[in-house]
Amino acid sequence: MKLVTEAAWVAGSAAVAGLGVALVDVGKTGQVTWAAGVVFLAFGCCLAGLVAALRRWAPGGSSFLLWPTALLVALGLVLIYRIDPVEAPIQLWWIVAGIVAAIGILLTFRWGVEGLMPVGYWLAATGLCLIVLPFLSRLLGGGANAARGLWLTIGWGNVSFMVQPFGLGAVLLAVGLAGIHSRWALESPSDRADNRLVSIRDLLVMGVVWVTTLPLLWATGDLTAWAVLVVLSATIAYAATGDRRVVWTGPALVGIGFVAGLTSSRARVTLEVWLDPFSAGEAGAGLKESLLALGSGHLSGSGLGMGDPELVPRATSDWILAALGEELGLAGTVAVIVLYGLVTAAGVGVSIGSRDLFSKVAAAALSFLLCLMFLASAGGLQRLLPPTDMGLPFLAYGGIPLIAGWVAMALLVRISHDGQGPL
Repeated sequence: MKLVTEAAWVAGSAAVAGLGVALVDVGKTGQVTWAAGVVFLAFGCCLAGLVAALRRWAPGGSSFLLWPTALLVALGLVLIYRIDPVEAPIQLWWIVAGIVAAIGILLTFRWGVEGLMPVGYWLAATGLCLIVLPFLSRLLGGGANAARGLWLTIGWGNVSFMVQPFGLGAVLLAVGLAGIHSRWALESPSDRADNRLVSIRDLLVMGVVWVTTLPLLWATGDLTAWAVLVVLSATIAYAATGDRRVVWTGPALVGIGFVAGLTSSRARVTLEVWLDPFSAGEAGAGLKESLLALGSGHLSGSGLGMGDPELVPRATSDWILAALGEELGLAGTVAVIVLYGLVTAAGVGVSIGSRDLFSKVAAAALSFLLCLMFLASAGGLQRLLPPTDMGLPFLAYGGIPLIAGWVAMALLVRISHDGQGPL
């Protein structure tokens, strides 16, 4: 990236965060507080540190990956400050942690990401373990470490906090599966190129993901989050093998899983909320209030600090898109869709320009994962899909989803540097 481009997206993203906080203060109290300046300086310094790391270890990385990500993080910080000012400083610290993690990724893999392919099994297994933690918590009796949906409450004495390991687990799973399928594809190039035969091992890996995560569906009832994992495994297998039969295997596994999920009372509640949230009682409160918030936003929204997003349960995490739709309207929602679309498109471009199979498949896996997570959250909010507790990378409150997003972004930037350079 050129210096002018880097300075522009750093200053622009920091200005969006600072100006957004100032607008929230004006909307709520009629005056600007010191918080706007603190957010501007802190966020700008974090991004400047990331730029310095990029210039040192990935100067050829795509700028089209970073500035949409920075804008999404800035917008999420503004919304969290609007809804719950107490959580905003914590989110700012999580942003710092995420950027530090991204810098660590760039430093660790400054000679390339090829070293991740041999440890694909370990990455995939670790990712699956993180994903099924809520199920294990319920299985072991809950207690202080109880699970609520995809969220896990960790208790330590009189202190407790909630984490969502799903996002980081999905990132590790995506990279691990990319390593597994790429390695097998390279071991038998003639079969892949000539006969287009899907290895039994590829199908077995998809089956392992399906079987391992099915208890999570029963324990949490989150049909959409579970489907994202199955579709992701099919997408990665297709990216590595190029066989269209993998595309049909994925939906078949999703359909069988949905039927099996109906044996779970939590999955049935999720379907009831999806079909009619206004008659689902307390279980449908989140989706019902979110739909009302989106409806009241109209085209341009009520304005930052002028709406009532606090009426939406978990508005800073699971239903943050509803808060955005109420205060920024359809225009703000479309802007977020465009930003996620740009990130996905840039990631796919990195995949196309990669020079080795593993980098190509890993970039495609991470790009589609970010896209699937956004589509799942937005689709659940609009009742196009069953509602999900999956946190949005970059936008929603919570440390692990945010760190997972920055890790995925750092890997994509590193791969883009190793490929053909900026898009």
